[in-house]
Amino acid sequence: MKTKLFYTICFFIFSFTYAQTSQNEHLAREYYRLGDFEKAAAIFEDIYKKKNVQSIYEKYLDCLIKMQAFTKAEKTIKNFYKKKKNPTILVDLGKLYAFQGKSDMADDTFEKSVKEAKKDKRFLSLVGSKLYKEKKYHFALKAYLLAKQENSKAQYFIQISNIYSQLGNIESMYKELIDLLIEYPQYFQTCKNIIRRTISEDHLNDNNKILKNILIKSIQKKDSIKVSKLLVWLFVQEKKFDKALNYEISIHKKLTENLLDIIELSEIALSNNELVSAKKALQYILNNSDPYSFNYEYSNWQLLNIEYEALISEKIKKESDVNKLIVKYEEFLNLFNIKSETITALQNYCYLLSVESNQEDKAVNILNQAINNSKLTPYDVAICKMELAKILTKIDNVWESILLYSQVENDFKEEIIGQQAKFEKTKINYYNGDFEWAQNQLKVLKYSTSKLIANNAMKLSLMISDNLNLDTTNTALQLYAKAELLYEQKKYDACLKQLNELEKDYEDHMLMDEVLFKKFNLFVKTGEHDKGLKALEKICSTYYYDILYDDALFYQAELYERVFKDIPKAKEKYEEILLKTPNSIFVNKARVKYRSLRDNNFLKL
Repeated sequence: MKTKLFYTICFFIFSFTYAQTSQNEHLAREYYRLGDFEKAAAIFEDIYKKKNVQSIYEKYLDCLIKMQAFTKAEKTIKNFYKKKKNPTILVDLGKLYAFQGKSDMADDTFEKSVKEAKKDKRFLSLVGSKLYKEKKYHFALKAYLLAKQENSKAQYFIQISNIYSQLGNIESMYKELIDLLIEYPQYFQTCKNIIRRTISEDHLNDNNKILKNILIKSIQKKDSIKVSKLLVWLFVQEKKFDKALNYEISIHKKLTENLLDIIELSEIALSNNELVSAKKALQYILNNSDPYSFNYEYSNWQLLNIEYEALISEKIKKESDVNKLIVKYEEFLNLFNIKSETITALQNYCYLLSVESNQEDKAVNILNQAINNSKLTPYDVAICKMELAKILTKIDNVWESILLYSQVENDFKEEIIGQQAKFEKTKINYYNGDFEWAQNQLKVLKYSTSKLIANNAMKLSLMISDNLNLDTTNTALQLYAKAELLYEQKKYDACLKQLNELEKDYEDHMLMDEVLFKKFNLFVKTGEHDKGLKALEKICSTYYYDILYDDALFYQAELYERVFKDIPKAKEKYEEILLKTPNSIFVNKARVKYRSLRDNNFLKL
């Protein structure tokens, strides 16, 4: 009974003491927060004597330093070190000396902290970390190098590289990271993240050159996949895709059979419009893949797609180029069949047949077969219906195309393809002169989740609103809308008749730059390039204030360069774009073309 009572009394005394200490500590921290360091120090000192722990020691020491009680602070540090034998405490002493301007004593103490830690190696990384926080990088480096000798942890490589970075020793930093990569390949992303902060896209940047030199030497000594990959990554940052590809191919030949990295590189090159490197990568994938494998089909399709995009982007196309590409698409679809993975290829193929080659009937038959193909998904079928509807509009089967668009819109109301179908259907109403109804639909489409649809809807809506009711009958807009439909249907004679009527009767109408530009497009289709050039020249001379002025300048330059082979005149027009329309979307293309023509002309001289 007495024993039980004794323990109960002890428990209450302990609880009371603990509660009192805790309350005092809270009070001291509050004084510290308020900046009353003398009161805080007095309480912390009392707690420190009873509770000799690191957290109280640190707060007490901080108060003494803030009060500039340096003698007492020094004595406290030395006493605490004597009790704990922890070398990190010597860093506090060195910091105190440095604070007082005693640089030599500070350095000696920092040095001592490393030497003492060396005696008990479990303290090396702790001393190094504390020295790093105090920005004593040279001493921190010594500590971490000793720690790494004992145990080559990945974290030590990273810390050492960070210290070299702080010291401005970029070369040593790179070497440390490459050593890390060789020892721990899984830290590839970490190395990239650190290095990314020190390099640029400029291959002449000093850091880029230093890193490149170190990487190449390292690869020559030891064929590490990850080090080679780091060099590939550096070339990609510099947009040197051809060099990146050469190393990636070398890695593939020597060290791995995986083509995924070359596929990824081809995609990056494509996204940067580096078509030469992309095609080279894809051709390598094609040559090194089993027939009918995913890689074989993917590279085949991408090569076709590059060729297709290049052809479509050209306003002036050669018939022979179109026919060659059609044959390639036929071979591709015969080899891989019509399926979800090849549906885009089918789209492109049918576009070439219907728009560029006057083979609408063939395209219609192929698309009808695809629509009835049970292996295709509902979404794939919707894509085929969209393509078929466009062609049916061209061959004057407008009601059938409206029906197809309506089916897609109803089946995919919440998806982009449904919104696209709604827009295409609205265009048909525009062609038919039902402008009020079209405007109501366009109001909704302007808020489409697809930026392309929203922009197209906005453009057509502005075309209608800018020209609606400019005359009491809206005749000019009706004639132009009809001319646009005739152009889509390749009824070029009837379209030209409408456009000529507009140009004659509505010379001052806001539509006139659109009329002349449509005439230019028509003359390109019919091969009457002289007439097309005159239409563009009239836009520039008479309607220079309208939105199509820069378009007219650019395509004049294209005609001079590609059709008339008048390089000086082409160069002059490209230069006009740069000087007169600096905000034009054609500026970048014009700059590239101008430099190319200028440099080629210089070489001939």
